[in-house]
Amino acid sequence: MMRVWAFTKTSLLSTCLYPFKKNETTMADLSEILRLLEAERDRYILETADLERRLSFIRNQMNVLEALISGYALEEKMSHLQKSLPESSTQAYLEGNLHSLEEEGEPKTLEQEQELNNKTNSLVTTLSSSSTSTLNSKDSKSTTPITEQPDISDIPKLTTPRKPGTLPLLPEFQEYSIQNAILILMRRRPNLHFHIDAIVRDLYGDKLTPEQLKTAKTNVGKMLSTGVQSGMWYRVLQGHGVYTLKYEKGVTSKPLHKKR
Repeated sequence: MMRVWAFTKTSLLSTCLYPFKKNETTMADLSEILRLLEAERDRYILETADLERRLSFIRNQMNVLEALISGYALEEKMSHLQKSLPESSTQAYLEGNLHSLEEEGEPKTLEQEQELNNKTNSLVTTLSSSSTSTLNSKDSKSTTPITEQPDISDIPKLTTPRKPGTLPLLPEFQEYSIQNAILILMRRRPNLHFHIDAIVRDLYGDKLTPEQLKTAKTNVGKMLSTGVQSGMWYRVLQGHGVYTLKYEKGVTSKPLHKKR
């Protein structure tokens, strides 16, 4: 009788403890599954960050390529303009002006050499303007000479002096705000697409330090965006940082306000 009671007591104890052992096994499995899921989530987080870095790099590369394409397109357009000028008149023009430079003698100091370089650059700019005027006269079939400088009498000058320490513009633009100086540049060549780097160079010159260049580009970029919003010029859709004076359907942004 004692043996039967001992066996029954042992069986009953085992039966009572079985659910608790089963629960312990289940909790361990859940913990392991949770750990695996968290590890998988962390792996996807790392992959997402890597993909975002790669996407940012690709976008930057696309912006650089757009800027290069715009620059080379502008150079190609200028090359066609210069080639359109009759060869004989171009050669005679260059010979006459270069001859006058040679008569002044070879530069003996750094200042004289810089002055000679400035005169040569001015000669090339004048030649480009003359080439553009020749093309316009052919297209309009008019005998009236076209003036090289546009009418800027409606563009107001500064009424207050600039703040001390402000990065100065080139002398020809110092009497105007940055926005109005950009407008003058675009009126001189209303059919061209201007890249922001070219505008910075034309307004500030090409002798800026890296820090000055960064400041100038920031200032010009803000004024270009403001000008687009006010309808002074338009943003070229297929170019990054490229603007033009005239609206071109399908090429530039749509007019927002009445142009100035």
